Amino acid sequence: MEDLHDARATRRTPTGWFLLFGAAGGVAGLLPWLASGPFLPLQNLGEGQDPSRPGPFVLLPYSQYSIITIIVLLVVGGVLAGVLARSRGARPGVGRSLATVAGVVVVQVAAVVQTAVTTRAVLQERDESAVYLLLLTAVAVLAAVVAAVACLLVAAAPRAGAGIGLMVGAAAAGSWLGVLLFPPFSYESPFSALIPMLTYVSPVLVGLAIAWTGVASVGRVIAALVGLGLVWLVPALTTAIASAAGTRVLARDLPGMAEYGISVFRSASTIPEIVAPPLVTAVVVAVAGLIVRGLLAFRRRRAASPVPTAHG
Repeated sequence: MEDLHDARATRRTPTGWFLLFGAAGGVAGLLPWLASGPFLPLQNLGEGQDPSRPGPFVLLPYSQYSIITIIVLLVVGGVLAGVLARSRGARPGVGRSLATVAGVVVVQVAAVVQTAVTTRAVLQERDESAVYLLLLTAVAVLAAVVAAVACLLVAAAPRAGAGIGLMVGAAAAGSWLGVLLFPPFSYESPFSALIPMLTYVSPVLVGLAIAWTGVASVGRVIAALVGLGLVWLVPALTTAIASAAGTRVLARDLPGMAEYGISVFRSASTIPEIVAPPLVTAVVVAVAGLIVRGLLAFRRRRAASPVPTAHG
């Protein structure tokens, strides 16, 4: 009956609404940056900038120091759009799901183009400026592609695929929340006491996504392993990218920057004191969620079973 209700709810929702769901998700993903005062950060290769005045309005924080922020704003937006679409039904169908993805793509392509054009206008006429802008735009486009795939998985895939999409969003959610609470390029925040807790936001959400997905099939078990892999590797990758891209000494040495980033990634992904706590948290939350889910399913089966009657 629940699946039938979901299917009817989906049929009653016009496809145009799913386009709006996608656009709404894309905009929601950008909200932490838009709420922070969305002005172009001071550019190392900029020309004619006044450090005492805000830069031009941009939809993404183009800067080598904000690469992770660019990625999470776009990825989380795609996942949120998929969640909005799936909330209208168990699986809204290919047409409506593609409409959701289209809504996300329109918003995110507009954000990338507007930011790239605005940034280009303030950069010096140098080869380094072209490389810098190209690399930042490539990062944004790649993140938008990941966002579109995650959106489609969450909106339209069977539960194992949808779970992977949710886990991708969960892995980015901690950094996204960090941008919301601690705006980029700001030096103080009323939420500073929450910084230690942000480390566990993504593991908890991944654990909940694993519990929602379940482990009743090979595909769902694989999805759970993917989620744990994200908990393990994404923080190390985030640290590596932020460390390498934020090192001005290596700004003109891309091979050296890549080598340094790989070194940081290896270190951050193999230190037990760093890796173990988030993984344990995700596993504990997932196991607890699966137990609760099993108990609720058992209660529903008991409630649905016929009550035996006595015959005299």
